[in-house]
Amino acid sequence: MLYNRSMCADGQIIRSRSNAGLKRMRAVLAGRERGALVLEGERLVRDALRLGYPLEGLFVGDDHPEIHASLGGEGSLVEAALLQQASGLKTSPGVMALAPIPKALTLEQLNLEGDPLLLVVAGISDPGNLGALARSAEAAGVRALVLLSGGASPWNAKALRGSMGSLLRLPVVIAEDALQVGRELSGLGFRQAVAATRDGGAPAEFDWAGPIALWVSSETGALPDSGQGLEPLTIPITGEVDSLNVTVAASLLLFAAGRAGSKAP
Repeated sequence: MLYNRSMCADGQIIRSRSNAGLKRMRAVLAGRERGALVLEGERLVRDALRLGYPLEGLFVGDDHPEIHASLGGEGSLVEAALLQQASGLKTSPGVMALAPIPKALTLEQLNLEGDPLLLVVAGISDPGNLGALARSAEAAGVRALVLLSGGASPWNAKALRGSMGSLLRLPVVIAEDALQVGRELSGLGFRQAVAATRDGGAPAEFDWAGPIALWVSSETGALPDSGQGLEPLTIPITGEVDSLNVTVAASLLLFAAGRAGSKAP
């Protein structure tokens, strides 16, 4: 297990709110401290351990001895009420962990061989939407996420939970300048499409072959100026519905690309 025992009380149940690890988790969840993320729930914690994330602290509620045992007795047992106070959820899942923020990636560092599909996300402010979008992206065969600054952080606890671990597994690039991202993608040979609420081409008629970068905008539909070369795509809808939720729309377009089930070279 990769975690820092300095925040743990090995062989004892933590019963104090002043424990350094619990205090740091509360600060991270409250947005008072940056540089770390909080993983809540057995699945996220196990995903992080399986992927080799170096946990700073691992905490299991004393009302969940089965989880502690299944982790080989690793981590610190915490009084259940204290873990609940530290949790960002109405009901604590019984296990939480602290981990450092993953190192930022650039487009140049990605494995872009073959015909990769990338998702470029601009200004999605709801962390739940971002997490669900990452989950759909991984399932649809997206190679990496490119997130423009100004939206929800991929390391927000709600985004991580909503992604069901996808934000830990997918490479994530965080970029400041939409114009620069558009230029870099063009230079790397990507055709770039954008989800549009109206007046775009039909996804079924779009040529999804080759390297494709799909841009999706915020929940309000606003997209930063990314320069020329974005081909608008509009999902046909009927009835009096004006538009689709950004996650639903992006999921339909990503699966239309036909990359689900394909493997990176």
